[in-house]
Amino acid sequence: MEDRHLPLLTMARLVTGRIEVEELQEVVIPHVLAVCAGCREIYQELQRLKQEVGHWDEIVAVMEGPDAPDLWQRLQGLPYEQQLRQVEEDGGLQTWALCRLLLRKSFEEAPHRPNLAEQVAFLAVKVAVHLGDAYDRDWVTDLRALAFAYLGNARRVIGELRSAEDAFYEAHSHFRASGTGNPRIEAEILDLEASLRRDQRRFEEALELLRQVIAIYTSEDPEVQDLHLAGQALVKKAYTLEQLGEVQQAITVLREAEPMIVRDRDPHLVLSLKHNLILALAGVGRNQEAAALLPEVRELALRLGNDLDVLRVRWAEGRVAFGLGQRGPAEQTFKELQREFLERGMGYDAALVSLDIAVLYAQEGCIPELKQLALDILPVFSSQEVHREAMAALLLFQHACEDERLTVELARQLASLLERERRPGARWPR
Repeated sequence: MEDRHLPLLTMARLVTGRIEVEELQEVVIPHVLAVCAGCREIYQELQRLKQEVGHWDEIVAVMEGPDAPDLWQRLQGLPYEQQLRQVEEDGGLQTWALCRLLLRKSFEEAPHRPNLAEQVAFLAVKVAVHLGDAYDRDWVTDLRALAFAYLGNARRVIGELRSAEDAFYEAHSHFRASGTGNPRIEAEILDLEASLRRDQRRFEEALELLRQVIAIYTSEDPEVQDLHLAGQALVKKAYTLEQLGEVQQAITVLREAEPMIVRDRDPHLVLSLKHNLILALAGVGRNQEAAALLPEVRELALRLGNDLDVLRVRWAEGRVAFGLGQRGPAEQTFKELQREFLERGMGYDAALVSLDIAVLYAQEGCIPELKQLALDILPVFSSQEVHREAMAALLLFQHACEDERLTVELARQLASLLERERRPGARWPR
């Protein structure tokens, strides 16, 4: 179209305002975008806004998208009860774009501040309930379905699995009521629900939900297809397989996901994938392959600037060093991490890294060191926020060490038990 002009009749329709929408979209707009670099940039920004706002109407995206962060800023400094009153009483806050922004904020906060994530998701539910006639009724019902799904996700991360289940029931009820059958909305709900099923240890159900999500995002329909989000679902699938003990299969799935993920779109997802791949490779003895990935993952974690991400990468480095027979560096890394996790009040992580130390000592036959570790561990964890079942596992660990019965296999079984008892949502991926 760059070296051609618009057909004469098309030009006539255009200048007289009698052009059909289809001809405008299929002939005129592609022509303008082909010949004008500035218009191409504006068009790309429009598409970005539509994606961010999650609405099909370009006018809604342009009018509401840029204002949503300011609306959130107005709410953010208020006490939570006042935030709720504001979104119910102030029509200026009852916008589609603000609701979508709140959902995104809830998801981002969930791993770090889950209680805040739940509050923000509930605000989104309130906004969605008050959206008026300016929007299509069925699309509003879809948005309410999404808001309940994100509320369910936040409750999952807190560990309130029963109330999370209730929220997903509401999500599905609203989605069915809307009648749109929008596959992207359905995929977004199912993707979040799969995380709940995984944390409930209903692994086969989680895998089936993820299968449906991947099928939707790999559809041939260009309006539906999103290979990046399919890759995200594959990362979740790999983690679920790892929880099932299918580590080799998890590695295959992570390799499949890798080329599908757009790094600039979600660098944290890239970090999650690479980190999980390192742990999976180390878990099946492929430590050289794992070690080759460490420099890139370390650099990415440092660049993203989240302290916990950096700590977890250091943990992976310790496990790879241990797998390569580098006992001294591995032990030093584990002990440093144990101290840091305890200082942060992260009882489960500290307990798990303590069991890494125990595995190292058991494998090396260091009985005095094991006994000392057992003596040190219980008083520390008595003051940490760990469940009764986790404390029972640590007591079993202590007795096994004292009686010189601790084996590498028993230590790993206890680590697996602790991992199951850990607060849902505290792990990668989300």
